[in-house]
Amino acid sequence: MAGSKGMEQATKWMRLATSKMQLLDVAPSPHNYAVFFQYFAASQPLKKELDRLLSKQVEFTPEVCEELYLRHLEKDSGKLREVKDAIRALIAQMGAQLKDLVSDMNGYDTALAACEASLLGADEGLELESLKEVVSALLTETRHARDTCQASSEVVGQLNAEIDSLRSAIEQMSEEVLEDALTGIGNRRAFDLEIGKILSLANAGGGDFCLLLLDIDNFKAFNDEHGHLVGDMVLRYVAQMIKRGVKGRDIVTRYGGEEFGVILPRTGYEGGMSVAHAITDTVANQALTVGKDKRSVGKVTLSVGLSLFCADDTPTSIISRADQSLYAAKARGRNIVVGEKALL
Repeated sequence: MAGSKGMEQATKWMRLATSKMQLLDVAPSPHNYAVFFQYFAASQPLKKELDRLLSKQVEFTPEVCEELYLRHLEKDSGKLREVKDAIRALIAQMGAQLKDLVSDMNGYDTALAACEASLLGADEGLELESLKEVVSALLTETRHARDTCQASSEVVGQLNAEIDSLRSAIEQMSEEVLEDALTGIGNRRAFDLEIGKILSLANAGGGDFCLLLLDIDNFKAFNDEHGHLVGDMVLRYVAQMIKRGVKGRDIVTRYGGEEFGVILPRTGYEGGMSVAHAITDTVANQALTVGKDKRSVGKVTLSVGLSLFCADDTPTSIISRADQSLYAAKARGRNIVVGEKALL
C-alpha cells in the first residue's frame, strides 16, 4: 500500500481495528491486530468469516483469533508487514494528537501572562471596572483550563495506553521475524544473526563452540507417504526434541526445509559430539503416532554433521565443514553423527 493516500487509508483501518478489538476485549497481539486490520481492509474470505462470527456474537478468545490468523494470513508475510507499517503510522498520528492536546493545555499559560501584563502595565489608579474585566477574564480562563485539563488528561491517558499497546505489538512483530512460524524455534535469519555474533566473540578470544547441522532422514518419502500435515507435525516434534536436548544458552534454529542448525557456545568437540548423539538417540527411540486413533507413522531419524570453531572462521567456512560432515553422515547410512575430525 504505497503512497501517502494509501498509508492514510491504512491508518484509518488500523484505528477501526483497535477500536473494534477494545470493544470485543480482544488481546492486543500482533496476530490479532493483523486479523482485525485485514477485516476492515475487506480482505476476503477473512471478512466473510469474521462477519459470520460477529453475527453469532462469538467470543473472540485467543484460540479463535489465532485460528483466524493461521487460516487466512499466516502464509502471506506481506500482510503482517502491511499491518506493521499501519501501526507505525497510527503511532505517529497519535503522537501528533498528544502534542496538540498539550498545546491546548499550555494555552492557559498564555492567558495568565496576558492578565498579568494588564495588571503590571496599568496605572496605580486602575479603575474598578477595568480590574473587574481582568479578573473576569482570568476566572473564565481558569474555568476553561480546569475543564480542558480534566478532559485532556483522560484523553491523554487513553492515547498513551493505546500507543503503548501498539508499540508492544511492533516489538513482538520484530521478534517474530526471527521465529519460524511452523516450529516455534529460530528461523534462518535468526541462525545467520547468531552465527555472526558468536563467531565475532570466538575470534576475539571468547572460546570454542560447535555447530551442528541436523537433517531428517528420508523426509520427502515420509511426506509422500503420510501427507504434508503429518510432515509438519514431524518438523514440530523434531524441533522440540532438539530443544530438550540442549542447554539454555544453546541456539536452536530451523536452517531450511527439514534441516536444523544448533550452535553450542563454549562447547568443545567431544562435548558437541555427545550432545549430537543424545539428540539422535532420543529422536530415533520414539515411535510417532497421529490422530485420535494413535495411528503409527513409524520412527523418525536424524543425520548430523558437526564442525568446531577454528581461528579466523567465517560463517561460510564453519557452515561448509558442518555441511560436509552431514553429507558424510547421509552417505554412511543415516541416523548417525559425523564430526569434521572423522573426515581428516
